[in-house]
Amino acid sequence: MAWRPHSHAKVDSRSPRAWARCDFCNDIYNHHELTWQVQWSGVKLQNLRFLVCHKCKDVPQPQLKARILPPDPVPVQNARPWDYAASNNTYLVTDDGTPLGTDDGTNIVTTAPDPIP
Repeated sequence: MAWRPHSHAKVDSRSPRAWARCDFCNDIYNHHELTWQVQWSGVKLQNLRFLVCHKCKDVPQPQLKARILPPDPVPVQNARPWDYAASNNTYLVTDDGTPLGTDDGTNIVTTAPDPIP
């Protein structure tokens, strides 16, 4: 024997209300009890145009919300950056402090390339 689906709609002869089906579960409710399903789209909520009951209504997913980054900090006036070209000079020396050399007696000196102005 087949049973017809029972609705959650209330009937009042003095104050009639329209019935509607939930777009997700397909149960029947009073139309005024159904609400629009929304989700985040950028910085505002977007109406998905689904009328849903209180059981089927989802909380908007915060991961879909746009992240608003703060502005960059104010730069330092008259900054004095480190002189990396001068500090990258390395001299190869032995334990007693004498520089290493080649067979012909010249010292081995390595320097970092100068930065392009």
